[in-house]
Amino acid sequence: MNAIATVFMVALIAMGSSSTTTLVNAQLAAVTCPGALLQLLPCLPFLTKQVASPPAQCCSNVKLLNDEANTAAIRQQLCKCFKPAAITYKVDPAVAKALPGLCRVNVPVPIDPKIDCNTIS
Repeated sequence: MNAIATVFMVALIAMGSSSTTTLVNAQLAAVTCPGALLQLLPCLPFLTKQVASPPAQCCSNVKLLNDEANTAAIRQQLCKCFKPAAITYKVDPAVAKALPGLCRVNVPVPIDPKIDCNTIS
């Protein structure tokens, strides 16, 4: 899930921003690493090449997570969560990179396991 985590974190966390510190802190608290990983669990068979296409629940959850990752702080937090998970679960980086497109989710952040999470805006 390491590659998936990296890819998803970067890809799904690419949207939105908040103008107040209080709102950002509340949003950060609402999106947690364990919660995000659980949302992506239905994607694991696809990300580890056990199945040929992402299940419908995977794509639904990817869309939800992308919507929740609406600030740079949340996207960076998720990136830092997903990178080690992608390694742990042996996620195929190429498959992870393809996931947003297959799920029809527009991700403006590159899906790359080598991305510096601190550069995500």
